[in-house]
Amino acid sequence: MSNYNYNRTSNARDKKELETLNPKIIDEKIKSGKIGGIYCFFGDEEYMADYYIKKILDGFARDGESELDCAVFDSDNFDVDAFRDMIASYPIVSDYKIVIIKHADYIKFKSGEKEELIKTLTEYRDDIKDYACVIFKLKTLTETADKTEKSEKSGAKKTSGASLANFMKERADLFEFKENPPASLIKWLKKIAAYENIEISDENAEYILNRAEMKMYTLKSELDKLICFARAENRNIISKQDIDLLTPKKTELEAFELTNAILDKKYGKAVESLDKLKSLKEEPVVILGQIARHFSDLLPVSMAVSSGTADSFVISKKTGIHEYKVRLTANALKKYADPAGFINKSLNLCRECDLRLKSTSLSDYGLIENLLFGIAGL
Repeated sequence: MSNYNYNRTSNARDKKELETLNPKIIDEKIKSGKIGGIYCFFGDEEYMADYYIKKILDGFARDGESELDCAVFDSDNFDVDAFRDMIASYPIVSDYKIVIIKHADYIKFKSGEKEELIKTLTEYRDDIKDYACVIFKLKTLTETADKTEKSEKSGAKKTSGASLANFMKERADLFEFKENPPASLIKWLKKIAAYENIEISDENAEYILNRAEMKMYTLKSELDKLICFARAENRNIISKQDIDLLTPKKTELEAFELTNAILDKKYGKAVESLDKLKSLKEEPVVILGQIARHFSDLLPVSMAVSSGTADSFVISKKTGIHEYKVRLTANALKKYADPAGFINKSLNLCRECDLRLKSTSLSDYGLIENLLFGIAGL
């Protein structure tokens, strides 16, 4: 999963294109038994970065020998001297030494430590490929060379000329793990469920995506709960009712459904969503902000539809709005003779509600409910 095509990503700092490699290359290296080198795993999908780290460890760190030829550092326990000791010598009992630095972009380096780390990597870079696999896991590669560090003696700040991110860009094999598209995540969820002899439909897998954060760790956790529940019920199928029961909605999604209820002129359902938001102790001003934002999102969708674009995937790509939301929004707007006029009037009511929230002693939630009445009457 994730980023299986060759990518070129724009680097705003130096205007050069950032070349990233296909993750299948890692599979090929593991299969060949030659995994030496410096790797940089980065991107939004942490699950896939950890997946490949585990795959390398499982393939090369033998039981009982990991302490000798394997070291895992984190942002909280990184030691530049221990790191240098690991890569300055050949493996003892394994074919390769494996050194992993997780959350490398969050390491709080002491004065001179970053320079020492980069110096060590530069010194051993050409030899490492023969006996060591060094993996840096970062969130992004946006670090700049003008970050500051505190001097241990004076406490004064000084500028560091070293940039770990720039070293990675120039000297490491870069593998970017992006968020997966919904279609890929649906297939992945179904594959996991099938492995556990549990069935889940495409529709219900998509329903999970739209209730939970679209990150693989989050989705895997939600699916594991659903699988366990289905088994406890002596069933081999995950139903929509199971998802409603076990997978909590995001507050944002509840506000989105509230807005859709308004669009469908289903006032009772809109009030029900408002009551749920109240039970979640969401502040009225935040609820109003989410309603206004969702109505703002309607405008580009409305413009795309009115221009003749009917494909929800195309509209999603153009607007940056989730395809599921585009589909629901486009269907709801068909009920209005003048969608753009309705949206603008609704946004004006939101502005008036915002002023009242800041200037009246009336119940805050009551004002939101009045807003729902007002929009439903347009």
